[in-house]
Amino acid sequence: MSRSEIPRSLWKRLSALRGQLTRWIMVRGLGILLWTIVGLFLADMFIDRLFKMDFSQRLIMLVVMLAVVVAVAFWKLLKPISTLPGDDALIYEIEKGNQSLGESLISSIELSRAENLDSIGASPELTNATIERGIRESESIDFGNIIDRSGHRKNLFSLIAGVGLLILLGIGITQSSFLHTWFNRNIMLGDTQWPQGTYLEIVDAKDGKISLPRGINHRQFVNVTDASSVSNVSVKLELENADGSRTIYAMKPTGKREGRQHLFLFNNLSSEFRFRASGGDDVTDWVQVSLVEPPTIVDLEIKANLPAYTNASGLILKGDGPHPVLAGSWLEINGKLNKPVTTATLDCAETTYPLSLSEDGLSFSATPGKSEELIAGQYAFNLVDEGNLRNVRKSKFTVTLKQDQNPKVRAELLGISGLVSARALLPTEYEVVDDFGLTDIQFSANWKTDETVGTETANESVSVLTIDSAANHPDQTWITTQDPKKPSISAFDLLPLKLSPGTSFRLSVIAHDNQPDAPGEGRSQEFLLRIVTDEALRADLLRREDEQRKAFEQAYETQLSLTTDLEAVSITQPRPDETAEDFHRRREMKLLELAQTQKGVGTAIDRIATRFEQFLVEITNNRLEEAEKRLAPGRSSLNERYDQKIIKPIREIDSQLISQTNRFLEACRRVESDNAKLQQSVGETIVVQNKILEKMKDILEAMNDSRSFQEFLNEILEIIDLEDRIGKGIEKENDQRSKTDGILEEAEPDDIFGK
Repeated sequence: MSRSEIPRSLWKRLSALRGQLTRWIMVRGLGILLWTIVGLFLADMFIDRLFKMDFSQRLIMLVVMLAVVVAVAFWKLLKPISTLPGDDALIYEIEKGNQSLGESLISSIELSRAENLDSIGASPELTNATIERGIRESESIDFGNIIDRSGHRKNLFSLIAGVGLLILLGIGITQSSFLHTWFNRNIMLGDTQWPQGTYLEIVDAKDGKISLPRGINHRQFVNVTDASSVSNVSVKLELENADGSRTIYAMKPTGKREGRQHLFLFNNLSSEFRFRASGGDDVTDWVQVSLVEPPTIVDLEIKANLPAYTNASGLILKGDGPHPVLAGSWLEINGKLNKPVTTATLDCAETTYPLSLSEDGLSFSATPGKSEELIAGQYAFNLVDEGNLRNVRKSKFTVTLKQDQNPKVRAELLGISGLVSARALLPTEYEVVDDFGLTDIQFSANWKTDETVGTETANESVSVLTIDSAANHPDQTWITTQDPKKPSISAFDLLPLKLSPGTSFRLSVIAHDNQPDAPGEGRSQEFLLRIVTDEALRADLLRREDEQRKAFEQAYETQLSLTTDLEAVSITQPRPDETAEDFHRRREMKLLELAQTQKGVGTAIDRIATRFEQFLVEITNNRLEEAEKRLAPGRSSLNERYDQKIIKPIREIDSQLISQTNRFLEACRRVESDNAKLQQSVGETIVVQNKILEKMKDILEAMNDSRSFQEFLNEILEIIDLEDRIGKGIEKENDQRSKTDGILEEAEPDDIFGK
């Protein structure tokens, strides 16, 4: 019912009762709130002192306490005050607490609200009398007696006690180190620590944070501070990963700071985490580890510029090396960085090269060895960024210095044996290779001459003949004198030297490169030759020719036995105790053996033809044909005797007839099991083998004819040489006699004997 529906006097008394009720609720709610705060503070003190909560735990605890306080204030104070009972509820409680009213007050209120009482036959006089009676009886009642005054007094006492405790707590915070520590740690969230025997310090941690380069192996130190009364403790490190998982590791004492320093190694830092240390009665706050990218070279180009005399372009050096670099070169280094740097150097041994940085600090360049001599060793880049962070994994490369190698010379005499005539021409095939360039290629010769038997003269001569020089190659770097597939050939002529028989002659090919200060020299192997007379050289050639003729006769005998053996194979019959299978296998193996022997004959005569070709070249190089043409002008030439009658026929036998014989022998082996076909194949093979024998006979006759002619020619040359020696001896004797006669004639005057 509204205020207008309740008599004014009754309404005032109900308002006073509601005020008393509000005060009761406030005193009770504030008391509960204060004691809740005190209880939370005590619990927080106990927990933090016992477990030494870290910052996050203390923050959580503070939030929980605030939440509890707010919840208690809401449920025990704000909500009860906002939901005070209405007038009807208060009147009900008044009737309930005052039984003497006999529900007259409730009846009076209900009748005063009723309307249209006439419609139900109610008497207006009786209704008004009932209302007045209820109001009159309520005036003698104390509405406040329905409130629990004793409980209110207890609540008031509790409130006063709570306020007193809070006041004492405030005073204690300023006066007591214990309460001050608690207040700083748990209310103000400060860093004050509880009194303890051990104090731990995480090195390099600042405001609970450490920034480390990504990817490094970090050595984390934890020190037991000097303020610790207990320092001999085991220290552990607790790590918490990003996913919330935790791991505890034991730290190792380093032996430093009187055993107060402990170490833990973080390997290959790749993700952020946090950690804290514990030891003795101390537990540090969590330290958050954040990873930063260290300065790193993301692109590096190293170019080695070679000395000017090489006429070579620079070399790009890739990787760590070691890179062999020619002495006298200089490096051109350019690099790009992942972040700006303020300082950059390149260190090698005890030498430091400053790197030239771009304006934005993202690139650099350097030229080691350009203004000074390049150093061999390991080069390392040292970078420092704007945050004073250094490059963790230093980029390195190694340089080794190499000297310009001397030219490499290979030479070979063509068609020359160890014995040569004094008129020989020495064809020399040579290859010269150098790294960067040549100045010349030369023949180098020296010799010693024996004038008389058993007497060695001291006459030594050195001859250098330039074969080629850089002047012949003005438009290009002259590296090699020839295409490696086509070696160059040059000839050294002995004729102008007029060497006498018995001379020891040494010949080599030398080359000089284009090094400016001290040109390098390369030398081929040295060829040792003996100068002999034409007769001695012819005799040696005849001896070697006889060896090849005998080898050819042996090949002829082998070929002859091949024909005989093949005929024998064709008529072979099985042995009495031999099966057909074993017989055919034995005969097939014999045919295979004959085929291999036939190939061996071809190889042998081919080798003989090669040797005769070498004889022909050697005769030509030693100019031995001149005497033959002079003494036997109508005789066929040496080329015709060797090439047309010996060499070419042997080549034809090998390439045509023996190849054909090998095919026929293979056919014989395939049809061995069929006697008819075997006889036919054997017949065809023998026909070709007989042709081989006929041609080999012709070649043997040509060899014998050549040998007879050579013997005849040698005898004539020996006679001529004997005549020359006799003539020279007579001339020498005549010269000596003429000198003696002249002396005697000068001494014949009479006055010489005193006449």
